[in-house]
Amino acid sequence: MDALQLANSAFAVDLFKQLCEKEPAGNVLFSPICLSTSLSLAQVGTKGDTANEIGQVLHFGNIKDVPFGFQTVTSDVNKLSSFYSLKLIKRLYVDKSLNPSTEFISSTKRPYAKEMETVDFKEKLEETKSQINQSIKDLTDGRFENILSDSSVSEQTQILVVNAAYFVGKWMKKFPESETRECPFRINKVRKAACQRLPSTDLKNYGKLRHRVVCLS
Repeated sequence: MDALQLANSAFAVDLFKQLCEKEPAGNVLFSPICLSTSLSLAQVGTKGDTANEIGQVLHFGNIKDVPFGFQTVTSDVNKLSSFYSLKLIKRLYVDKSLNPSTEFISSTKRPYAKEMETVDFKEKLEETKSQINQSIKDLTDGRFENILSDSSVSEQTQILVVNAAYFVGKWMKKFPESETRECPFRINKVRKAACQRLPSTDLKNYGKLRHRVVCLS
């Protein structure tokens, strides 16, 4: 488990660097664990160079039983809490024309139960797209209504990986909404922008200080 956590951390740093290079002045928001679990699901159906490349990107190295490792991680993440709700959704849709082997289907059943599905993109594109959108909508309590746009899939689509992260949390100490104020936000040393802020005054712990107390008499 520790090796898998280190691998996911390394993947997160690599991806974060690339996203920052692409949008150096923009905000970056992504879920590394959501992406890595989705790619690990796709890797189950690959062999040779493709499987090796996915493994290299995800820093799997010599980690054994990756699917069951991610099964444990996502099970822990998805546990209910009184303070928050976090769901990681990953789905692999394979067109029936590929005729998935019995070995592949059985290898996904235990670690990825209900996460691999055979569909018909070629003959029933609109129906399949509608079913996928409805499924993700139901899994995210209606937050993602149309995760697939009109251009996301076509009759030529053979494999589709869908992932989504859904988080809802409660503040331990809520901000007084009635005290919302418009205040300047400093973008850099020169530029400022007006934004809505919720002020709060409280005593909070910033960190821990390692120290010793010596009594002199």
